[in-house]
Amino acid sequence: MRLSKLIPACIVLGASLGVAAPLHAADGPSQPQTQGSVSFISGGVGEDDSNRMKQMRADYPLELLFVTSGNPNQYLSDVKVQIAGGGGKVALDTVSTGPFLLAKVPPGRYTITADNQGSVKKQSVQVGSGKTQRVMFVWPRVEEQPPK
Repeated sequence: MRLSKLIPACIVLGASLGVAAPLHAADGPSQPQTQGSVSFISGGVGEDDSNRMKQMRADYPLELLFVTSGNPNQYLSDVKVQIAGGGGKVALDTVSTGPFLLAKVPPGRYTITADNQGSVKKQSVQVGSGKTQRVMFVWPRVEEQPPK
């Protein structure tokens, strides 16, 4: 009889651990990556990672921020990002895992395309040496639809 009560408890415990593990992993610190000659890091989910990203921005000449408009603005993640240099050559093509994306790109003029769930925005930026160039992408907040 005891075993029959223990098995459901183990199943519930195992299921809850399986759900908790990915959530914990997503809250972990972001790690730098390289694509071609561009080194970048994205993230900023959670207060600790957000603060860490803000501290690191001085090491990257380009900082991108993804938000929705509102009071207050809300951070976005899973934004598709493409950074193209002169002649339209793509320097970086990735998906940001949080509201911040920091990139080490050489000085020059870039066109940045950001796609948030099919809503695409483009901005051009001149990246120089020394000072971090910050580009903010703002989408309107999607209003909740009333139930039908």
